[in-house]
Amino acid sequence: MKENFFSFILTLIILVIIGGLGYIAYYYFYVGDESIVSEIVATDENLNETIKPIEPIKQSTDDAQVLPLDTNNESTNVQTTTGKYKYYYNQLDDNAKKIYSKLEDNIENIKTGTATLDFGDEFNSVLNEEQGQTKLNISYQSALDAFSLDYPEVYYIDVTNMVLMIYSRTNLFGTTYTTTIEPVAGTDYLIDEYSNKSEVDSALAKLESIKSSVVEQTSADDTYTKIKKIHDLLIDHMEYDDTLNRPNTRNIYGALVEKSVVCEGYADAFKYLMDAVGIPCVEVVGTGTNSAGETEAHAWNYVQINGAWYAVDVTWDDPTIIGNGIVPKSTYSRYFLRGSKNFNDTHFPNGQVSEGGKIFTYPELSTEDYN
Repeated sequence: MKENFFSFILTLIILVIIGGLGYIAYYYFYVGDESIVSEIVATDENLNETIKPIEPIKQSTDDAQVLPLDTNNESTNVQTTTGKYKYYYNQLDDNAKKIYSKLEDNIENIKTGTATLDFGDEFNSVLNEEQGQTKLNISYQSALDAFSLDYPEVYYIDVTNMVLMIYSRTNLFGTTYTTTIEPVAGTDYLIDEYSNKSEVDSALAKLESIKSSVVEQTSADDTYTKIKKIHDLLIDHMEYDDTLNRPNTRNIYGALVEKSVVCEGYADAFKYLMDAVGIPCVEVVGTGTNSAGETEAHAWNYVQINGAWYAVDVTWDDPTIIGNGIVPKSTYSRYFLRGSKNFNDTHFPNGQVSEGGKIFTYPELSTEDYN
């Protein structure tokens, strides 16, 4: 009886030792230690303040109808998802496209400002390459740049508070990397004007109402008339923000609801409404030089009509103070549907949205203006 008891204890000890050794082997061979490798923080893509032209402006004789902006239009049932022209997405590398698509698929979730977007080991291969982290960093910044230009309606995100976290787990077979996009520790990635998803949704409802109104009022128009009406609507209802420091001065909420922005707000609003009516449009960044020879960062748009691309600069078409008077806000169109011959002497696209991202290319403009 005694011998059986000792045999049982000995067997138990051996099993415990084997189990412990098995766990240790499993941990070191298959699991390994997990650690944070890197936190990649994006660069804010906002441009610097922008100048307006100080040259005399003559009033156009074109009396195109100016559409009313209505932020309380609850009666229309017009479908406003006519088209999303994702020009910049197509220029991304495969890794950047995955990041862009993850943002796109989680637009509803990122309204919270705290959602974590999990990529698992999707970028493991590139991170195991030489300079892999550097490559992924460029892809991440490029994806955010492209997404912000293609989706001006997702203006409520502060990308400097979004971080691409890289985690590693190393065992005897090597290192496996996993990644997430999440808020910087202790904060969220909503801009300061919003503290929760409810506030974001309330702001977006006002923008959707405006968009629906524009779609409804231009539904019977041809492409040229749609473009012209929207161009004139923005000029009629918006002011250039000379203070340069209003909270929403660079986004579509500042443009369409608060009605005072700098060039980014003008260009974003034009892109947003062109998407709504199904007309291909891109936002362009670079520099502009006015009649006084002053050159600073600037943003404008290219729009496609009848298969060709033309430039539109709504900011510089918005009348400015001249002498002791103000040019009436009507349909001034010096920078409307221009070809490269009459546009590129004052506008210089560079494709550099932010430091650290890729340099984008733009559609080739028609040489001549649209007639």
